[in-house]
Amino acid sequence: MSTTSFQDSEIGKLVRGAVVIVAAALMILPAYINYYLGPTKTGFNAIVSMAISLQLFAIGVVLFIVAVGKERFMPKSQPQ
Repeated sequence: MSTTSFQDSEIGKLVRGAVVIVAAALMILPAYINYYLGPTKTGFNAIVSMAISLQLFAIGVVLFIVAVGKERFMPKSQPQ
C-alpha cells in the first residue's frame, strides 16, 4: 500500500484541475451570457437572469475553495 493520498496522486491533481476549470467557467460564463445575450434573447426576466448568474457564481466560488483547499485561504500563524 502506498502512503500517498488521492489528493496527491496524479489522478487527484487532474480532478482538482478539472474542478478549478469548471469553477472558473461557473464564475465567468453566466455573466458573459447575460451581457451578450441579454434577458430578451434568453426569455428570462432580468431579475431571474441575474439571480441565476449570482447562484452559479456562488457555486463556482465554493467549488474553487473546495478544489484549492481552505488551508490556502487561512492566515498563516506568526511565530512569536
